Amino acid sequence: MISKLFSILLVLTSISTFAQKKTPTKKTSEDYKMLAYGATTNTNSGLLGGFVVRHSSAIGNTKGHPLHRYIAIEAVNIKHPKEKSEPTSIANRFIFGKTNYLFSVRPQYGREIVYFKKNGEDGIGISLILAGGPSIGLQKPYYIKYDRTGRGAIEIVQYDPNIHKELNRIQGSAGIMNEFFKGIQFNPGAHIKVAANIDMNTFGNSLTGFEIGLTAELFSKTPEIMSSQLTKNSNFYTSGFLTVYFGNRKQKKQLR
Repeated sequence: MISKLFSILLVLTSISTFAQKKTPTKKTSEDYKMLAYGATTNTNSGLLGGFVVRHSSAIGNTKGHPLHRYIAIEAVNIKHPKEKSEPTSIANRFIFGKTNYLFSVRPQYGREIVYFKKNGEDGIGISLILAGGPSIGLQKPYYIKYDRTGRGAIEIVQYDPNIHKELNRIQGSAGIMNEFFKGIQFNPGAHIKVAANIDMNTFGNSLTGFEIGLTAELFSKTPEIMSSQLTKNSNFYTSGFLTVYFGNRKQKKQLR
């Protein structure tokens, strides 16, 4: 998956460079701001991996291409590669061996270079993004519904496969929102991302687009997502991602 995304990034870069050569433009100094909101999926999460708020503003040119300041914040869920949902005796589901959720809040700062500008509401715009920043890791206990006595007295407990060995007493996951702020541990780190930004449609000041790229992230200590008695956890994660966003663009003026 990651190799395919990397190939797509190379193709998009080649397309944008070719388009720029075929359509000569004068150097311009843009003056606008863009604010957008989106949802993201990545190779370390499910279909809905998290949410993103991003802001981009023109600050000048580099080698004849518009240069933007890129600021964003992401909140994503990180899963262990060996997570697997299992059915319970009452047809609910839980993840065998999972002891904690891991969330990452990622403030980002970087640069966006526009290689292929949109022509009004027609065509597409292509730019490349390089950004990074700190990571705020949040490790939250994974709770299950457990019949401790075997007589229907259900308790909400953090799953520990060394303690909750009788799988027929597990009644399923208690849900990600159950006691959401209880037992959270902080795990600081850092991350970097490289992405291609595709500006697909613009109607007036509204815009729609997506980012496709790669992220590398390192935490200061190894989080325990799965029980360390069953498998190995890591403090370094790489992932491919796709973000779809919607927002508004405010252009004040354009100086030539």
